[in-house]
Amino acid sequence: MPQTSNSRDQTYVATIDQDKVTDEVRNIAIKYDPLNRSGHEGFHITDDGELHIDDSKMIREHKLIEKKIPNDAIRIVPLPAETGQLVHQYGGNGFRLYELPSLEEGSVIGLLGRNGVGKTTALRILAGDLVPNFGTPGEDDWEHAITSFRGTVVQTHLEWLAAGEIETAYKDQRVDRLPGKGGETVRELLSSVSDVADRLLTTLDVRSLLDRSVSDLSGGERQRIAITATLATNADLYLFDEPSSFLDANQRFKIGRVIREHVREANAAALVVEHDLASLDLLTDGIHVLYGEPNGFGVVSDRLSTRTGINQFLDGYLAEENVRIRRDTIEFPSASGRKRQHTRPVLEYPPLRTKFPEFSLTVDAGTIYAGESIGVIGENALGKTTFIKLLAGRIDPDEGTVSEDVTISYKPQYITPDRQGTVRERLAAVTNLQSQRFKTQIRDLFDLERLYDQPLGSLSGGELQRVSIALCLSRDADMYLLDEPSAFLDVDRRVSIADHIRRYSDRTDRPVLVVDHDLFVVDRIADRLIVYEGVPGERGHANSPQSMQEGMNAFLSAIGITFRRDQQTGRPRVNNPGSQLDREQKASGEYYYPKR
Repeated sequence: MPQTSNSRDQTYVATIDQDKVTDEVRNIAIKYDPLNRSGHEGFHITDDGELHIDDSKMIREHKLIEKKIPNDAIRIVPLPAETGQLVHQYGGNGFRLYELPSLEEGSVIGLLGRNGVGKTTALRILAGDLVPNFGTPGEDDWEHAITSFRGTVVQTHLEWLAAGEIETAYKDQRVDRLPGKGGETVRELLSSVSDVADRLLTTLDVRSLLDRSVSDLSGGERQRIAITATLATNADLYLFDEPSSFLDANQRFKIGRVIREHVREANAAALVVEHDLASLDLLTDGIHVLYGEPNGFGVVSDRLSTRTGINQFLDGYLAEENVRIRRDTIEFPSASGRKRQHTRPVLEYPPLRTKFPEFSLTVDAGTIYAGESIGVIGENALGKTTFIKLLAGRIDPDEGTVSEDVTISYKPQYITPDRQGTVRERLAAVTNLQSQRFKTQIRDLFDLERLYDQPLGSLSGGELQRVSIALCLSRDADMYLLDEPSAFLDVDRRVSIADHIRRYSDRTDRPVLVVDHDLFVVDRIADRLIVYEGVPGERGHANSPQSMQEGMNAFLSAIGITFRRDQQTGRPRVNNPGSQLDREQKASGEYYYPKR
């Protein structure tokens, strides 16, 4: 029997277009399969009449079949392997990064990929915080690095770094850890920046925060402060690690435009790690896809146009490099195709009103039905989290009442490991870990078992997010409220989490409300929307649940943004403000297109 390759060799996967599979294709595939010819099962016909081969049985020799097959019905493509120039390695058997992103003056280049494949490592090297060792830990050498990239833009950048002739500004991923000890104010924090432009304070809505204590700021406010401090630095290279986290959709698009304009005006270069595809689409001039084995190795692809890079990432196949980075394609089903028949009401709430010293919230009456998923969207500081806390019984309304007969499980917006112990111990405190329901509907779906023995305090932001969602859904409740479940998750995890939440609601017949600013997550998960309007920080108003089409139109028209569907993938894409399509959709009142 032909031998399969070992873990360090190239492995392959077959992609079969069943619509193109004819009798001729079946005969060729089965007849010339090297496994079939040696008495083992390779390509075969399933009980459903489809041509199939198990991924685990794919070998290099199957490439010979691809050359004989007409109409591209079968493609044999390699899975990710360690390839290219080894740039850096952590420890003897630690994570390895291959290649580096390119830089271009006046341009913003995006880095797109799963968590754990080297995006932050690439940023740290190009920021000068980490000297590449080219696979020999402990032997980091700028001269070696410069020589290794001879003749490239990266070489020039590394030469400047080594000589101290280039200024870099780096916005860290974890803005929730922004310094602010001893009651330090925003004004004091920004005083260390040489030139905080007056225009930045206004454009990024920071001026009103100057005399606030950093420790009292929300996640979105901390993000805006961190971006302000970064852009206020007179730098040659700006590096942003997830600049959209905690920001609402309007702020994401506004800050995307600010970053882009600043980089062009300064004739600087910029790299951005971002998991919000709408922001990435609007912000960048091109992207590198990073792929590999999370926490094992990562490869930086050649630079691609933004649209091509995102679409190939979603497809899971990088055509220019002929590598399949994901076994399955990420698809975007139309929201119009998932209308639910309303069955029994789970919660009917009357008009509600609550007042604070400087903020008031009014809520229109609404009904939440069994098994539906409801998205909650709106700008920051309009009371979305307050509404969730009203329903959860964490806050008593000043007017109206919420039924106490409905039990609600709540995942808060900000997640901190506020308890000691392991993941296993924390989960065991709220559910039976041995129950079949937990194993199939929670543990396996959220990939938790490998985290069981880790202390809560040691988890990454994404890992802690998954555990927090699992804790919420593990509790026995009539309804589940999830506040910003996509924060710190990469695109693959966001899609997976959104699908799992939706399926959980379907299978258990229990409603789920999700507050999130990533419109891809909302588009993927929601049957209906609750849309917020008002004046941030002063007054907010929550409308009754409405259809996706009506809700998205209302929300997007309020912030002046239009969306279209990508013709290739079906993903929602932001129209460039002022473009012909943007003007046409605004004129017709169609800000959100659910159909491809």
